[in-house]
Amino acid sequence: MGDSMAGAPWDTQLLECLFDSRVCIVSCFCAPCQLAHQKAIIENKECNPMDAMIIYFCAICCQVKIRQDVRMKYNIEGTLCSDICASLICGVCAVAQQHRQLQLKGDRPQGCLME
Repeated sequence: MGDSMAGAPWDTQLLECLFDSRVCIVSCFCAPCQLAHQKAIIENKECNPMDAMIIYFCAICCQVKIRQDVRMKYNIEGTLCSDICASLICGVCAVAQQHRQLQLKGDRPQGCLME
């Protein structure tokens, strides 16, 4: 499940976080908050502090799961293995890419310091 290569590519590249300094900085210093807001959008619910706490203590597992959920919601190509690699190799870039994807699709991930 979630191991499908079929679908469209991400709307932005993984390393494009370097060109969006605000999202990159917030993703770097407040990744659990960013991920909690992304999770809330994917699950169509309100974000709460408990979401951020769970993500803080289970960071990599939660990050991979949220990335997989973003891919599935927007039918983005990739595999569980690619989600794990992106999260482990450049977690900040992956969180920022997910944020930009949600923004481009019309969802508004608020997160810390984000409008």
